[in-house]
This record gives sequence, structure tokens and C-alpha cells, in this order.
Amino acid sequence: MGKNTFISAFSIIFIVLLIFLDIPFLVRLTFIVNFITLWFITYYNVFIEKRFSPFLGVFVVFNLLFFIVAPLIQISSLLEEGFENTGKHIQNLPFSESITIRGNLYILLFNIVFFLTYFFFKNKRVSKLKLPYKIGYHNIPFILSLLLFVCLFIIIYNSSTIIFQYQNDFYKEVEETTLSNYLIVQKILFFIPLSGVFLSYFYLKNKDKKSKNYFFVTIFLVSFLIIALMLKNPLTEKRNALGPIYISLIFLFFKNFINTNYKLVRFMFTVMIIIFPLMSIITHSQHSLKEMVSKPSILAENIKALEVTTAFNSLHYDSYPDFLATIDYCDRNGFTYGKQLEPVFFFFVPRSIWQSKPEVTGFKIGNYLIEEYGFNYNNISNPYVSEGYINFGLAGVILFAFLLGLIFVWQLSWLESNDCLKSMFSFYFAISLIYFLRGDLANGFMVVIAAFIAIVAFPKVLFFIFNNYARN
Repeated sequence: MGKNTFISAFSIIFIVLLIFLDIPFLVRLTFIVNFITLWFITYYNVFIEKRFSPFLGVFVVFNLLFFIVAPLIQISSLLEEGFENTGKHIQNLPFSESITIRGNLYILLFNIVFFLTYFFFKNKRVSKLKLPYKIGYHNIPFILSLLLFVCLFIIIYNSSTIIFQYQNDFYKEVEETTLSNYLIVQKILFFIPLSGVFLSYFYLKNKDKKSKNYFFVTIFLVSFLIIALMLKNPLTEKRNALGPIYISLIFLFFKNFINTNYKLVRFMFTVMIIIFPLMSIITHSQHSLKEMVSKPSILAENIKALEVTTAFNSLHYDSYPDFLATIDYCDRNGFTYGKQLEPVFFFFVPRSIWQSKPEVTGFKIGNYLIEEYGFNYNNISNPYVSEGYINFGLAGVILFAFLLGLIFVWQLSWLESNDCLKSMFSFYFAISLIYFLRGDLANGFMVVIAAFIAIVAFPKVLFFIFNNYARN
């Protein structure tokens, strides 16, 4: 499918949704304006932007699916019986035309400020960060041997956890561990093999096959890849963690498949609409490997439950109504004036030590929905734009949009650098934006920092120690 065909098909699908779904006129009008804005950003990314920017592509995919398609289907569904203004969103928030219009206008403002910031600073940046391949990466084979030893130690030390994951469903494992242990083991230690995969690949790519270490590094690459897939697969991890990992590996080994803005956008739409729902057959089955093997009918039942409209009407796509719930919360309780940033930047401080530590925004709004509207679940998402609003209102929407634009420009310099660890982390972060933007911010920030420690910081510490102390 060519660019023109893609953009045409893409436009027709959204126009059909916008025109034929039964929603109030003013609500429809705000969705149309938001779609037009995103259409121009998509057109810029696919047809005009010369540099590869997966960040902007993922941003567009997220907004179109979570803030256009899903809301349109959800609002149409909750009003289809004719009970206008009395229907309820998927988390029991009553439909309000005025709050919906306000939410769309806030999203519109956010998208405009974000794109202008990204466009201005991307083009005003003085120069690309291009680091020579050899700087900071001396003696890679030796460092790879240390990383492999560390990975084997991690497997042995956490063997009971790994066995538990394969014998039980993922959610039970999360329930039976503390957040700090879960973060350290699942999001840092089990991610370290990826740094070994990235280093091994870039070493082999930049070395002659006749070099003395080529064979050994090839063995390292295969070993790290096996370990990474053993620790991170649909039987042991949710898809929000698997997606960035597997797509990063595709980018590493099959770069030509998604190495342009058009290819990336097309691929991400395919992944989000087709592949991820299929993955949920296993990742969200609530059954263990043993149960699925012994009773294949479980998989058949999950496959039957897969419907596009059902998926968009599920809590997997609750970002938009959660933003509206945040607006409703702030109308009643006011803004938090930065208090909700405390659990973001101090996520590593245990609640047992900081007993007055604020709830993350997802829990805060979830509990509000339980108390005010009788919802039965408090661990919900809260999108990035909503985090800006709950902290500082309209000023927060503008501030968070501006910061996101700067982050994209900063990470673009990492992606374009010859520092292989920074470059691959940057791509990983780009794909993770689907979940970072979905929220909540505390969990998204925590996962990104954990991945940075595992993929970039830890191996760089090994390089620093060896290059500055071990050889002396």
C-alpha cells in the first residue's frame, strides 16, 4: 500500500465514523476539528518530514485510536438507546455533552502546542549528536561476558519467580509481590538481556567477520536473545511491555521493515488494531500455560470474544473517558497544583516510609469514580494530557504539551546518534509512548526510567568501571 492509498483509506475510515455514528452535533464538530488537526500532523510526518521520527508517528496513532476512534464508538454506544445525557461511559461516568466538548477542546489545544513546539525546536536544533562508534565502547566482548554472567545469575536467583510465571497467570504473580520487588525484577533485571542483544548486534555490524571475537560475540547475541525471549513473552508479561520489546527487536534485525515514518505509522496501526488484540488471547486470558495446554477450548473462547467494537468499548481504551472523569473531578475538587507530580518523581520511595504519599492519578480518579458513580475498579489509566490538567488546569495542558515536544526533540538526537544503547533505548521509548501517553504518568515514568537503567545505565557503568579502574 502506497502513501497516497494509505492516507486516503485512513481518511475515509475516520470520515465514515465521524459522519455516520450517532452523536450530538457539537460533540461531533469538536471531534471533526481534532481529526483535521491530527490529519495534518499525520500528513506532515508521512509526506513532509525527512528525518525518521517514530515519536511523532506513535503520537499520531495513539491520538487517532484513543481520542478519536474509541470515544466515537463509546459515545455512540452509550447513546444508542436514545437516553441522551443519561448514558454512562465504560467506567460509569455519566455522559455530559459540555464536559465532552471541553475535553475535546483541551485535547485540541494540547496537540497544537505540542506540534508547534516539536516543529520549532526540531528545526532550530544546532546539530545532530553524532558520536564516533568507539567512544565509550572499548572491549565490548569482555563487557558482554560480564553481562551474560549477570543474566545467568539473575535467572538462577529468580528461578522460582520464572517458574511461577509459567505455571500461573500473570496477574496472580503481580498480586503476590510488592511494587518495589516487581519493578526491580520485572522491569530492570529482566530487561538487562536486551542491552546484551543491542551491544552484540552493533559490535557484529561494525566488525569484520574474520576478527577473532566475531564468533564469540555471535554466541553472545544468540544467548542474550534466547534469555530475553524466555523472560519476556506472552506467557509471562502483559502486552504493554511486550510491544516495545518485540518491535524494538524487529527494528534492530529487520530495520528496512519500519525505518521510515510512513512504514512506522502503517505498522503501528496494524499492530494496535490486529496484532495486540490477538496477543490478548494469551496475555489477558487469566489462565496459566498449563490450563491453556490442557484445555484448548479456553483459547477458542477468547478468540470468539474478539470483536473490534468490543475492544474499543473496553477498559483497554478508557483513556478518553478517564480524562473526562478528571475534568469532572477538578470541577468538584479543584486542581492539585503539582501534588500529583510527587508520586511521579518519587515513585521509588516506598509507601511504608512515606505514609502520606499521594495516590497516583489513575488510582485517585478510579477511587473518585467508585465513590461518586459506583464503579467497581480503581486501577485505571489516566492519559498524559489529563495529568497536566489535574495538576495545573489549562496551564498544565499547555505546559505538558510543551514539555512533550521538547522530550521528542531530545530523544530524536539520541535516536540519530551512534551511541547504540542510547539509540535503541530511544526507539524503545518511542514505541512505549502508546502506554506512556495512555497513563497514568507515575507508572509510565517508572517503567521508562527502569528500562533506561537496564538498557543504558547498567552496561555503561560496567564500561566505566572497566575502562577507568579494571585495566589500571
